[in-house]
Amino acid sequence: MTANGTRAALRTAAVALAAMVFWGDSITEIDASIAILYLLVPMLVSVEGREGEIRLATGGCMALALLSWILVHGGAPDTGNVLRVLFACVAIGVTGALLVNHQRLVKVREALETSRREMEHFADSVPQILWRSTPDGRIDFFNRAYGDLTGRSIPEAIATQDWTPDLHPEEAAAFLAHTQACFEAGADIRTIYRLRHANGQYRWMLISARPMRDADGRVLAYYGNNTDVHDQVTMQQQVHELNATLEHLVAERTAALTKEQVRNSSLFELSSISFAEMDFGATLPILEDLRRAGVRDLRAYFADHPDELAHCLGLARTTRVNTALARLMGYADLAELAAKPPGENAEDGPDVQLQQLEMIFAGETTLNGHTVLIGKGGLRIPVYFSVSALGDGLHLSSLVDLTERERIEELRRGAQAELARANRIAALGAYSASIAHELNQPVASLLMDARTGLRTLQGGTPNPELAARVLERINQAAQRIAAIITRARDTIVSGDRPAELVDLCALAAELRDLLDRQLRAVRATLEVTCAAGTPPVLADRVNLQQVLVNLVSNAADALRDIGGARRILVSVQAVAEGVEVRVEDTGPGIAEAHRDKLFQPFFTTKAGGIGMGLQICRSIVDGMGGRLEAGNRPEGGAWFRFVLAAADEDSPVSAG
Repeated sequence: MTANGTRAALRTAAVALAAMVFWGDSITEIDASIAILYLLVPMLVSVEGREGEIRLATGGCMALALLSWILVHGGAPDTGNVLRVLFACVAIGVTGALLVNHQRLVKVREALETSRREMEHFADSVPQILWRSTPDGRIDFFNRAYGDLTGRSIPEAIATQDWTPDLHPEEAAAFLAHTQACFEAGADIRTIYRLRHANGQYRWMLISARPMRDADGRVLAYYGNNTDVHDQVTMQQQVHELNATLEHLVAERTAALTKEQVRNSSLFELSSISFAEMDFGATLPILEDLRRAGVRDLRAYFADHPDELAHCLGLARTTRVNTALARLMGYADLAELAAKPPGENAEDGPDVQLQQLEMIFAGETTLNGHTVLIGKGGLRIPVYFSVSALGDGLHLSSLVDLTERERIEELRRGAQAELARANRIAALGAYSASIAHELNQPVASLLMDARTGLRTLQGGTPNPELAARVLERINQAAQRIAAIITRARDTIVSGDRPAELVDLCALAAELRDLLDRQLRAVRATLEVTCAAGTPPVLADRVNLQQVLVNLVSNAADALRDIGGARRILVSVQAVAEGVEVRVEDTGPGIAEAHRDKLFQPFFTTKAGGIGMGLQICRSIVDGMGGRLEAGNRPEGGAWFRFVLAAADEDSPVSAG
């Protein structure tokens, strides 16, 4: 039978019982109260009935007891029957109340049992060890995790209260002493220790416990948990060991860097080489903004925006100079030299700083060149400088004094010039003697024929035939003299040096060193470009070099008094006719009135010039089968060009 069926049967039986008791109580007039039997009805209902049903049954029975009393004794009530009916109602009510309370108690017990089971299930489901102890530290509860982790019997462990087998020998005594002290003080417990697991391994555990207190603050019990933190602890140990290793390495590296810094500082200060350190760090954001804005040619951009260039140069500052540099520039106080604006320390200081900005902008790390330092009192010192980028906009410049070398170079050049002059004089003397020797006979014949002609014309009888023969001889002598002079001129101009294979690219590249001083004097830049695969030419290397030197020197002189950019462009490239060489400048160009006279002998626009340079250059180029031409560039400035035939692969090469 189902629970609902049982409940219905009991309800029916209770109703039948109540009816029977009511019938018996209503028809009898015995002194004993039959109504007391109503107690059986709520008891019967309470077996399966709910609290409301018990209340309903109790109230119904009390109503039936009163109704039957009224029917039987209502006409002649007395004290006895009144007391009996009241006693019956009280008994029925008390019984109903007891049954309701009993049912409530049963439900509470069931709820407590359910809660207990849920709590046990929850505690056993937690992977950590949960425990409870008395205020004096006696453990009276473990969840299942303790037995699972340690392999020990929980009842046995609670009975013995011996935790030593579970603890690592190195920490057992200290751990027990610590926990006992916390129990005695009523304090929270929180520490780590190593617990032996069922597999025999010890793992780090974190124990946390807190006392539960009553309203007066007395400790009633301790509740705690043990959590496996082995991975965290070992990781922390590894991190600690790694940090210790890193700290050791950092300490070693710091010590090494300190020694290196002291060594470098000593080298910087005590070196006989001049050093200066400059900081361009403040210009880095500006240069980065220009790069993002699409600027590619920084020099051209600053040429169009001189105010921005001045601002950038103003941000650069000298951070350190060494004693050697201060001594070189005539300063006794290093601070005085370092405080001086960097652009004022060199003859072309702003341009050198611009080159350093270009170095940063292009991402390069080194810069080399020549300049003239301006020392104290206007002292001028030619130097070779080398700039190295240190990072973060710092530049270290080393400077080598070239004063002695320049002096020796001046002496060498003077000696070379004097030697060249002596050679020219000797050569001219030799040519003069040779020409005089070769001209002696035709000149003598010319004079003799002239005197003969005079005598013929002065005689009494003119002789036309003789005069004609004399004039013919005079003409032949003059032609011979002209041929001798022409040959001498050709020898002087073009010489008799053997031809050789000449690399015009290499020849053009040598111009920087040959004309360095002259270019710096006029603050001009020389740009040499050579197309890949340019073939050599068969020519006199010395004469070709003289042509290029003369053309570039003329270009430098043209730039001397102009403002703005001073540039000389030399380009070498292969063309259909052979190899083309162009020399261009950004100067004022060739005046229209001078273009037709440019290559005439003795024509010059220079003060003190003799006007033979371009005429000789054209003669040399003509002698090599080329043609020297000139004109003006559309954007301003002059150009000179000539084309020489490219050498064949089997062209003869001179030994010289």
